[in-house]
Amino acid sequence: MMKLEMKRNHLGSYVTASIIFGIVLIGFMYFVAYVAQVENEPDFQTYPNIFLFTTIVSMIVFSVLSSVMYSRFVIEEYSGTRLVLLFSYPVNRKKVLLAKVGIVVLFTTVAMIICNIPAVLIFSLTESFIPIVSDTLSIGLLMSIIKMILVLSISVNGICIIAMRIGFVKKSIPTTMVTSFILSAVYANAMIGSFGNDAILFSLLTLVVAVSTFILWELMNKVNSMEID
Repeated sequence: MMKLEMKRNHLGSYVTASIIFGIVLIGFMYFVAYVAQVENEPDFQTYPNIFLFTTIVSMIVFSVLSSVMYSRFVIEEYSGTRLVLLFSYPVNRKKVLLAKVGIVVLFTTVAMIICNIPAVLIFSLTESFIPIVSDTLSIGLLMSIIKMILVLSISVNGICIIAMRIGFVKKSIPTTMVTSFILSAVYANAMIGSFGNDAILFSLLTLVVAVSTFILWELMNKVNSMEID
């Protein structure tokens, strides 16, 4: 089902957007580090703050990208004349929806990891030879940031599933995008406050995954019982 959905909904534009953002993210790290030194901004003269800030920005960007994908793959598909075509498939409705969500989850997770981890490693490597920031870069910090990236790459999917469900009610694409942006911003602030505290970090992750799983289960049941108007 996922292969079929990928043929119906080409991912080329999303891949291109992710590649462009990955390149921009590397430049953004250097920009933040350089401006902080020039403007004497103490909040961004440390590696943890630079990495956290850029990672959070990345999460918000990917939450918007994911919400765009959900709008196209789910909300548009389950409205209007497309609904008639979708329900004409001799396949279980729950499996169809699960395949659509699975594509978005897999793509968003992989894309965010690929964009963020290389950016952090490239920036760290150049800082080892030609430092911009007057701070100490340690392996422990890099491991913590990579762990944060992995957690956020999973969390962003849960947030966007919640946003997609809210947008699904009104069949509204703008509602989905705005909701994902707001939820990811709020979640990001909570994550910043829990950086270095694994207990809180994974508690927030567990909460988002649990809520989004329940919402997805509820939506699957709703779609399975939907009638064509």
